[in-house]
Amino acid sequence: MSCDAVVAIASTATGLAAATGTPVVGQLEPALAADLSRPLRALVSFILVLVSGAVILQLRRGSVDDAIDAISDSPATAVVYGIAGYVILAIVGLYGATTLAGLSVASGILVRIVILIGSAFVLGLTSFGFLVVGTLLNDVFGNRRPSRGLLIGATLSAVTWLLFPPAGSIASSLAIAAFGIGGSVRVWIHSERTVETEVDAR
Repeated sequence: MSCDAVVAIASTATGLAAATGTPVVGQLEPALAADLSRPLRALVSFILVLVSGAVILQLRRGSVDDAIDAISDSPATAVVYGIAGYVILAIVGLYGATTLAGLSVASGILVRIVILIGSAFVLGLTSFGFLVVGTLLNDVFGNRRPSRGLLIGATLSAVTWLLFPPAGSIASSLAIAAFGIGGSVRVWIHSERTVETEVDAR
């Protein structure tokens, strides 16, 4: 993916977020930032990453090894591709929400459903990122054990919420998770472009 493509994706996401993001953030901010203390936010983050990561390990354990191998091929670009993955997901979610908002009287319910589904995808993606980073750290200092890596990743996610205010915690969590998913996103993006190139050639 070229730099121009990443910039174009980011610009589109910013435009869509301007239309729908403010009300959502306004509803979530009091619950997440004001009502919960740092230790409680850290505990919630630890549990969410641990549970989501355990589900991922049960369903797609091999994906962890693939993600680590993909990061090893190009570690310097992992964060950039990981952020691109989040941006693509944001574009799809926001586009779906804004489209449904203008379709029917029940659009409010449909938008909430889309937001819930999108939140589940973000949680799964972020948990996978922490799982991969935790497993990678475990691999560096010992044998590669994804189950132990999950515990390390969940602890790492809790630490970010314990040390920083909400904005800093979100930024640091996304950066760590982006590194974890970056290799897989890079492989997916380039494999999609390869398929498109072969189709165009025919």
